[in-house]
Amino acid sequence: MQAVILVGGLGTRLRPITYKIPKHMVRIGNKPFLEYLISMLNRNGINEVVLCVGYLWEQIRGYFGNGSKLGVKIKYSTEKKLMGTGGAIKGADRHLKDDFFVIYGDSYLEINYKKLMDFHKKFNKTGVLVVYGNKANTSVKNNVEIDELRNVVNYSKKNPNRGMEYVDAGVSVFKRSLLKFIPNGKKVSLEEDIFPKLIKRRELCAFKSRNRFYDIGTMQRLKAFRQVIS
Repeated sequence: MQAVILVGGLGTRLRPITYKIPKHMVRIGNKPFLEYLISMLNRNGINEVVLCVGYLWEQIRGYFGNGSKLGVKIKYSTEKKLMGTGGAIKGADRHLKDDFFVIYGDSYLEINYKKLMDFHKKFNKTGVLVVYGNKANTSVKNNVEIDELRNVVNYSKKNPNRGMEYVDAGVSVFKRSLLKFIPNGKKVSLEEDIFPKLIKRRELCAFKSRNRFYDIGTMQRLKAFRQVIS
């Protein structure tokens, strides 16, 4: 199985740490966060990784190389300028298989990824979004509404409403046909520009996770993950 990990962002909310290193290379103990993520994915049967890199990406390549030391094959898709989450996936076109996971590089969710892939193939939609029933304090607001058939019917990080009982857990899986929804050469947000198109066509469904996710997007969340992983 193949995972695309989005690790091109500037990590502005973790400054001043991220003035000198990418967010995903922040140390947790004696290893960077990204190593914990890749190792976890490998334990779950993912042996091919595409890193969509940008900001200070040479540090990531210098540390991980071709991935052999972690038992995975790593390929790099490099952005000269930030093209958004959707644009980053479009830029990795030449590396993508028929079905692939997309994972935010600052998120950590340990689930059964083979079960998720089987769910994706069973429902036969363009994409599956992993959601979490956000009753615990994850410090993230709910942003996903689903119907009784598990279709995602509303997604918004900017304007959440009462119907949104779930939160995007930072993991999704897509068919390669996703690429036809992403224009060439434009900055495109997967969440703001592509999800609405898929939702309108009933081509995005939800996989419910009972495991909570962690992310290191802010100092508070970084501290929480350090406590969990130590």
